[in-house]
Amino acid sequence: MLRINERLRTGGQVIGTYRKYRSSHGLLPFIELNGQRIEDSQDGLTGAERGTARALERMVDVSTFYALIYDKVVPNGPAFMSRTVTGIPLPAFLSNMFAKKFSETIRRRCNGVLGGLPRENMKESLRRDIRAIDDVLQDKKFLFGGKMTVTDCAVFGQLATTFYLPYRQLVTDLLEDEFPRVRHYIQRIRQHYYPEWKDE
Repeated sequence: MLRINERLRTGGQVIGTYRKYRSSHGLLPFIELNGQRIEDSQDGLTGAERGTARALERMVDVSTFYALIYDKVVPNGPAFMSRTVTGIPLPAFLSNMFAKKFSETIRRRCNGVLGGLPRENMKESLRRDIRAIDDVLQDKKFLFGGKMTVTDCAVFGQLATTFYLPYRQLVTDLLEDEFPRVRHYIQRIRQHYYPEWKDE
């Protein structure tokens, strides 16, 4: 949802009505504009850029996503399920109980995809993913120049929803210590397109 919201905010060509049914590819969400389904768009990119954009999107939607969700939930279940993050005023014993169950569910799902990697190997996998983003970004404002693309929305959506949680994780360490360009990139997008998003 953050990706769609972000795409709408950036003034991209994808503007219309969000529908709660699946696209022709079986995916959620997508945009419908004047009766036409817009499920993905990489307008304005060259052939090589389209290939790079597609590879980055798949990377952040699979390996990056699972490494991020594993780290933000499994070792940090109580923090993730805390009132500060969820906004739900549950007593600590209940949120801890839910955190334990949710953490175990996420552990099983991630292990099914990532093969039960030890945390250090997961950190290295996440490091390689963020390095790939950094390699494409270089010193540009956005991944492919001066204009936001769907790929920027995908990358921002995955990294920001984890990086800005109120507790430290692998991604926090990596962006702050090793990849300052990527950190500045997500901060720049947040400040420009989400000025109302304040740290609590």
